[in-house]
Amino acid sequence: MEPTVDLPDPAVVEEILRARGCPWPRPHVVTTTGSTNADALESLKSGADTGLCVVAGEQTAGRGRRGRSWVSDPGAGLWSSTVVRDYPQPARLPLLASLAVVDAARQIGGPVVHVKWPNDVLADDGRKLAGILVEAAAREPGVGSTAGSAAVVGIGINVDHGEKSLPAPGATSWRIAHSIVPDRSTLLAELLVALNNRLTTEWSQSLADYRRWCRTLGMGVEIDLPGGNRIEGRALDVDDEGHLIVDDGESPRTIVAGDVVHATIRT
Repeated sequence: MEPTVDLPDPAVVEEILRARGCPWPRPHVVTTTGSTNADALESLKSGADTGLCVVAGEQTAGRGRRGRSWVSDPGAGLWSSTVVRDYPQPARLPLLASLAVVDAARQIGGPVVHVKWPNDVLADDGRKLAGILVEAAAREPGVGSTAGSAAVVGIGINVDHGEKSLPAPGATSWRIAHSIVPDRSTLLAELLVALNNRLTTEWSQSLADYRRWCRTLGMGVEIDLPGGNRIEGRALDVDDEGHLIVDDGESPRTIVAGDVVHATIRT
C-alpha cells in the first residue's frame, strides 16, 4: 500500500490568499513529481505568470544548488516552486525567498529560524530546515503579457521528518525544531503571501531584515567558490545587493556566489 501523503488543499490555500490580499492563483498540487522546479519552468512555456505555484508531496529528481540532485521522502516536506515574472533584480530572489520562509514561520507561530548566506534557512540550533533554489529562464517573446525575464523560486521545507529520516547530515525539520507539525495548507498559503509581500516591499527594508536574520554575519566561515577555490575568514556584512563581505585576514572580499560549508558560533 502506498503511504498517505499529507498535501495542501488548493482551495483552502486560495481562500487564505484572498483573505490575506494576495492576488496569486490557487496552487497546482500533485502527490509526486520529478522536480517542482522543472514543472514550473515548463509552465512558463504556456505563459504562466507570477504566482503560479507547483507543489508536490514527493520529488523523485529534486534539484539543489550547483547541480546537486536528491530524492524526498513522501509527505515529509513541503516542496514548492513559484513563477516570478519580470522582477527587476533577479539576483535578489534567493535572499527574498529565504526571508519569506522566516516571515511564514513567524506568522504561524513556528520555530525561530535564521538565514545562512545566501539562502539556507536554519533552525535555532543551526541545523538546516529549508533550502532554496532559484532558476532563471528566458521568457519567450510573444508568450504571455510582455516579453522579459522569468524565474522559478523553489523552496523546500523539511516539515515532518524524524531524526532517522532527515535528508542530510546537519538537517532538521519543523517537527524536530518545534514539536508541532503545521497544517500544510496554512504553511503554503503563508509562504506564498510572504513571498508576494517580499517581492513588492522596498529592497532597503528587506535588506535590513536580511541583515537582522542572517546568522552568518559575525561568524568565522569557510566558503567554497565556483571553480573550486576556498576562502576562510569572518563574515562582516552583506552589501547593498546582498553579496557577502568577508575579511580573509588581508582585506575585505566581496563574495557574489559560494557555499558556506562551515560557520562557527557567533562571538
